[in-house]
Amino acid sequence: MGKAVKDFEAQFCRSTLDRLSHATRSRLEDLIAGSAENDEEGDGDGAVAGGGRSYFAELKTDPGAPGLESLLAEVNKLQRVRKLELPADLFADVSEKLVDAWRARASKEYPANLERMKPPRCLTLLATLCHVRQTEITDSLVDLFIRLVLKINTRAERKVDKELNAELKKIRGKDAMLLRVAEAALSDPAGTVRRVIYPVVGGEKTLKALAAEAAANEARYKARVRTVLRSSYSAHWRRMLSPLLKALELKCNNTAYLPVMDAIDLLQRYLEQPLKEGASFDPAETVPLEGVVPEQWRAAVVDDKGRVERIPYELCVLVSLRDALRRREIWVVGANRWRNPEDDLPADFEDNRDVHYAAIRQPQDAGEFIDALQGKLRTSLNRFERALAEGTTGGVAIVKKHGEPWIRVSPREKQEEPESLVAIKGEIERRWGTIDLLDILKYAEFDTDFIAEFTSVATRENLSKDVLRRRLLLVLFGLGMNMGIKRVAVTGKHGESEATLRRVRHLFVNRANMRAALRKLVNATFAARDEMWWGTGTACASDSRSAYGQYYRYSAPGSTKTLWNKSGSNTTVSSTASSGIYQIRACRQEQFSSDTCGPWAA
Repeated sequence: MGKAVKDFEAQFCRSTLDRLSHATRSRLEDLIAGSAENDEEGDGDGAVAGGGRSYFAELKTDPGAPGLESLLAEVNKLQRVRKLELPADLFADVSEKLVDAWRARASKEYPANLERMKPPRCLTLLATLCHVRQTEITDSLVDLFIRLVLKINTRAERKVDKELNAELKKIRGKDAMLLRVAEAALSDPAGTVRRVIYPVVGGEKTLKALAAEAAANEARYKARVRTVLRSSYSAHWRRMLSPLLKALELKCNNTAYLPVMDAIDLLQRYLEQPLKEGASFDPAETVPLEGVVPEQWRAAVVDDKGRVERIPYELCVLVSLRDALRRREIWVVGANRWRNPEDDLPADFEDNRDVHYAAIRQPQDAGEFIDALQGKLRTSLNRFERALAEGTTGGVAIVKKHGEPWIRVSPREKQEEPESLVAIKGEIERRWGTIDLLDILKYAEFDTDFIAEFTSVATRENLSKDVLRRRLLLVLFGLGMNMGIKRVAVTGKHGESEATLRRVRHLFVNRANMRAALRKLVNATFAARDEMWWGTGTACASDSRSAYGQYYRYSAPGSTKTLWNKSGSNTTVSSTASSGIYQIRACRQEQFSSDTCGPWAA
């Protein structure tokens, strides 16, 4: 068995090496050149002399805080990995799991160790790492763009809100004041405003404040937001336009979004042209407006002479591009999450439509599907309308925000704890006392054997299953409780040193293994639960953003960040965190649903 695996890996290395040009091989070797002198076992970053960071270390890092500098850094990172000129079909006929396994192995190796390997194995590891990272960096770049466009608009709205709040004095008791004005006017209809009205409202200053507050209507608000957007974009955010459009190759399969693609082509042609205040496109240009520029932006984009101003038009194009990307109407070449949606279809989809539609229990007729969906929506809205009229919404209300309808969900008041729950808690504490979280983690593993999903990135391992289980549980506990491996090692009576625990984390704990373990644990929970007690439903809760490795402003280094997908407020299905005790503890206490097409996590 071992010889067969060794022969297969040797063949994989040879076939990969044959597909790499001599120039690409040389560039891959340059990634780790000279690392033997600079590499230190303690950090594994391959840091260069002077405290800098090598490109090999930079290649493995995730983007930082959502901002202009982070986006430009990702563009630079993507350009550098593209200069390696890896063939697009390098691993086209190779299992994705095999590529991911070699990529995980390469990401855990120190540069000096790679440099000491034989060329076929070293270059294959580097090629898999760079191939996967090129796709991941492209995805990260699109994610940053989507979040930045939203951030630009949100910042503008907040700035305008702050300005208006400072400008306007909110007048209290306007209704009572209006009543006094009406009574005063009726009592002396022939009197002057200054003699009759001013005394009952508190003078001219109060009336001016009332007029200013009334003038701050939605039209003025939106116009001010557009002005702030234009100012901040032209002064700061516009720097991302040229690098972004040059880095991303955009494609579209929907003719309805061709105006957005035409608008992007137009912007690319004007990238190198100087931009002056009020600069417009050439009058001879055909500038797409429908499907690109919203109606409320037309006056800001097109002047009285029909000229299209570039700055506000660029803003509209970026917003339209963001919406199209999120709807998957426009996709990105070389991406994974933002790839061509048609690639997700089965190879025989066109020939066996009826089979595939039957598998997902959906009609083939789009009109029938839409009618059914609209029917469900109408039914739900009617129920909500009746609940509003009866006052049984549980704190949900429709209010106004910026002059538009807004659904507000009020926090629920603390409910009285049921007597049965109090009795159950008391009996549990009487029988077993305070239960250690590590015991919960241990017994969850005994029930599900999720430790089997933590495979090593090393070429071989000699640990027994019992030893590996103990070390992995300690590592997961330390990471999940945010106490760290060092404290787990020095405070426990388990006989494991900090060095052995850190090595287990280095070789076994990664994103893919954590997700596989969570899927196994959640599926076991679904199999054991009784829907008569727990019910079904859909909801979502999160203690963080929805992607692993993102920047979190208010979190301590190493803290756990988790995405929870829930069903009926009860089990976690997928987590993007790198540590697992919180997820595993929640799986023992709650019930979550999957984000796939069924109750089983995939």
